[in-house]
Amino acid sequence: MLKTMKNNFSVWFKRMPIGKKITYLYASIFAVALILTSIFVLMNLSYYYRDNSKKELTNTIKDIEEFILSGGDVTVENISALIGDKNIEARIIINSGVEPPAATNPKMDPGGGAPEEKPGLRSYDFMGERYLYSEKTIHYNNNSYMIQAFRLYEYESNTLKTFAFLFVGVNVLGVISAYLIGVLISRKFLKPVTDITETAGKISISDLNLRIDVPEADDEIRTLALTFNDMIKRLENSFESQKQFISDASHELRTPISVIQGYANLISRWGKSDPSVLEEAINSIKTETEYMSGMINQMLYLARGEKKEHEVKKTVFLLNDLIADIVKDGEAIENATDVTFEENGRFYIYADENLIKQLIYIFLENAAKYGKPENKKTLIRLYEDKDENPVIEISDNGIGISEEDLPRIFERFYRGDKSRNKEIPGTGLGLSIAKWIIDTHEGKIEAKSKIGEGTTFKITLPKATPRPSRNDG
Repeated sequence: MLKTMKNNFSVWFKRMPIGKKITYLYASIFAVALILTSIFVLMNLSYYYRDNSKKELTNTIKDIEEFILSGGDVTVENISALIGDKNIEARIIINSGVEPPAATNPKMDPGGGAPEEKPGLRSYDFMGERYLYSEKTIHYNNNSYMIQAFRLYEYESNTLKTFAFLFVGVNVLGVISAYLIGVLISRKFLKPVTDITETAGKISISDLNLRIDVPEADDEIRTLALTFNDMIKRLENSFESQKQFISDASHELRTPISVIQGYANLISRWGKSDPSVLEEAINSIKTETEYMSGMINQMLYLARGEKKEHEVKKTVFLLNDLIADIVKDGEAIENATDVTFEENGRFYIYADENLIKQLIYIFLENAAKYGKPENKKTLIRLYEDKDENPVIEISDNGIGISEEDLPRIFERFYRGDKSRNKEIPGTGLGLSIAKWIIDTHEGKIEAKSKIGEGTTFKITLPKATPRPSRNDG
């Protein structure tokens, strides 16, 4: 039964909104603290009144004792006058001719009585009333005096009940106040979270410019607001990038599709009877379809890379050998340039060998496409930076890139004005693929260029411990 109740409470509490959790926890803690404080105060009051009653009864017995030992006449009037108005009653029982008990202590009191006793405090019920009383027996002049002092417990009981009712009222008001304060505190502290929820509800793909107001306090709520704003900014950039990608892809595909449609119409009208027109149309359609096929393959390659669907097989290998093999086989590149390879040290890297090979081929193909027709030259330098990481520097003497175009060369489909010449093949995706390969290997790339003088790409890759997977000679 208790286990079921506990489980039900646990489920109920977990499903409760955070604001109510804060309110109930705050009110509960405050209530427990207030109740414990009230109990502590009541216990101390009870102890205080009981101790005070004991002192008053003890002092009353002591006064009567001193009065008897001084030879006072024990009468109701004298005893009443001695007690005064203390809400205390006294009774004295006298037994005549009673010898005092033998003293074990030779120091007897001057009145001939026994050594002083310490009276205790007891309680009893009489005729429906509860009394506190204390008693003491003394001996004087061959008489035994039993002195009893009484006090109604009603005085202490009423006072404690008054305080108890007062504390109950204070506790009820305190719990209600704590609940209301908890509601205000939870609303104030959770207001940024509410704002985030409302803003998130208003955000749509067509409207990603909304942002959360960041609170001044350096707390978790501020961190949450900053994280949310950063997430919205990244989403906005991502959607803008996708829109730009779709726009660029549509633009790039529009031209070859128009060419194909044009030649298809040409074949339909005159190509059937004119072999020269038919051959020209077929060659053009073939060229455009190859261009479109290459571009679509590159687009799919980038898309798979962004979704991390490419299988990247990293091994440790000697970078020098890989570049040397590429330079040796570089003549296979169409309109290949005169490539020179300079190496200053031997460098191992932990990377996908095929991807690094593809990366370098991209830059060599660009050098071949945009190099000066009369004297195409490319220089590949391999050296280390200040952190001992290998740097691949690829320089050509081609047409160069303008300062306006240079910051955008790694964007998809972006081609500088001079590179848009249809005489130069390309989709504008090669450098985007190169950038993805470098990012996948946690490297970095820099580009420098000057119109008419050529371009230099500087690729830095993380170094690896020499554990070659290939024969480094």
